[in-house]
Amino acid sequence: MIMKKTKRELWRIDPAKMPVRSRGMGVFARFMSNRLAVIALIYIILISTVSIFAPLFSTYERDGIDLQNIMASPSSAHFLGTDLLGRDTFTRLMYGARFSLFVALGSISIATMIGVFLGSLAGFFGGLIDYVVTAIVDIFLSIPIFLVLLIAASVFGGTLLVIPLVIGSVSWMETARIVRAKIQSMRKSGFVEASFTIGERSWLIVLKHVLPHVASSIAVSATIGFANVMLIESALSFLGYGIQPPVPTWGNMLNSALTILRTAPMAAFAPGLLIFITCLCFNLLGKGLKSSLAYSENLL
Repeated sequence: MIMKKTKRELWRIDPAKMPVRSRGMGVFARFMSNRLAVIALIYIILISTVSIFAPLFSTYERDGIDLQNIMASPSSAHFLGTDLLGRDTFTRLMYGARFSLFVALGSISIATMIGVFLGSLAGFFGGLIDYVVTAIVDIFLSIPIFLVLLIAASVFGGTLLVIPLVIGSVSWMETARIVRAKIQSMRKSGFVEASFTIGERSWLIVLKHVLPHVASSIAVSATIGFANVMLIESALSFLGYGIQPPVPTWGNMLNSALTILRTAPMAAFAPGLLIFITCLCFNLLGKGLKSSLAYSENLL
């Protein structure tokens, strides 16, 4: 007796027969089945929301000084205690999340734009352009980037406009290599050759036909890179070359807490823990996206 196969069973045999909407649902279901990635996404949404609406979650001012509660222990009045100037640690953590995430977002946006632009040039046109871009990538990878960051931050100052530009300008190499490799593999594909045949301009082909196919790889690279640039910003601020007080970031909060580490350890422990958890969640989210989007690519 021959058993008829259901549509779902046929899709398992030949995923290409799966409708586009079903493919999207399959990718979503695959991502939702990754519990760590879902938890990471929930945490990122939560910390972003709290940082944006920080005034709603605290009755204290960001830079409000309470001379009667300097280096106070955690209590009902100050949930995580206070710092060296009597400022509420929990309040400054929320505002610090706002500025740390803003700097990381600005940095990774700049790095992604540079990486996509140079990677597209190298991968699509090849030849001399590919050679030059590859040489630039190799040069940047051989330079002690953190030393460059320290010099640039000390020369131009640690402001909310300068620091993302400095970090982003030296964090694009991995994205460029990924985009270059992806586009090189698509350069000889049928739809690109057909676009050339009908006389479409090269830059339009890249924008309309090529980049949408590598968008998933770019998204994964940017998500994982977000954690890297956040660590860089925190390290710069911790060393005193990043965003300068009184603007709080988790990095400069660690720097400020060095002198009171024994008497008020929460002032250092809390921002350090948040840096660790946030970077870990972005890495987990990136891995979850990579797995889900790789599944989507296999269906094409």
